[in-house]
Amino acid sequence: MGTSEKMHQQQEGKSEAEANKLSVALELQADFYAGVWAHYNEKNLDTGDIEEALSAANAAGDDAIQSKMSGQVVPDSFTHGTSEQRMYWFKKGFKSGDINQGTTFEEIR
Repeated sequence: MGTSEKMHQQQEGKSEAEANKLSVALELQADFYAGVWAHYNEKNLDTGDIEEALSAANAAGDDAIQSKMSGQVVPDSFTHGTSEQRMYWFKKGFKSGDINQGTTFEEIR
């Protein structure tokens, strides 16, 4: 789909904080795509797989990781999004199954 290439082009000439926002949008888009995939493959998933995916998204949020590692949360340094954002975008993809609803780049600026 070329999402990574588009993001890298958009990062050129941006400040670190702005480039990080684009990285967050890319990671949230990946979470959304994972949710869309799960939507169409739900019958092939094991019981608990969706809950496990949401738990992983929650644990992998920049806020959760930074808080655990340093006790401080620095939003401008985020490159993957918050736990809440990651779970939101996975759920949106899973519930909708509509690839066109993956608008993280429009919504995360």
